Amino acid sequence: MSVAVAATIALGATGCEFMSPAQTTEIKQITDGVNVTTGKIDVRNALLISDGGDDARFIGTLVNNDETDDITVSVEIGGDTETVEVPASSHVDLANDAQHDTLDFAGADAKPGSLVKVYFSYSGAEGVSASVPVLTSAQEEYQTLAPTSTPTSEITLPVETPSATPTDTPINP
Repeated sequence: MSVAVAATIALGATGCEFMSPAQTTEIKQITDGVNVTTGKIDVRNALLISDGGDDARFIGTLVNNDETDDITVSVEIGGDTETVEVPASSHVDLANDAQHDTLDFAGADAKPGSLVKVYFSYSGAEGVSASVPVLTSAQEEYQTLAPTSTPTSEITLPVETPSATPTDTPINP
């Protein structure tokens, strides 16, 4: 009798799992940014960094799934467009300043905590827009990623003031 009870319990316990969907079939985004795809380009973890709300730096990874051709991707925010060349079968990590130029947008009107429309496109594919979150450099992982102010052509040097009284020290011949 105990064998029949054990078999019934085992069968009942496995039946619960048999009907529930596997958690691996549900994809969940666990990044701060958003993910979109246009043609053969995947945009991963796209976000903007802005401390003041005026200027913003686009951060994200652009993945080129084309095995033979480099693709020049346009990133547009509020009428301002920047481009990035992504090598074939490779990716460009725009958070890594040492490898690639940064995409800074002056006057982006990107207030921290808001979502900003960003349009991604390249020749030969239909573009896609995404509502990209705006974060600040307050978090440790974003401290070095805030946009820098545009350098000016003027250089300001410190001014030395002459001493009030000259010294009367004779010069030896």
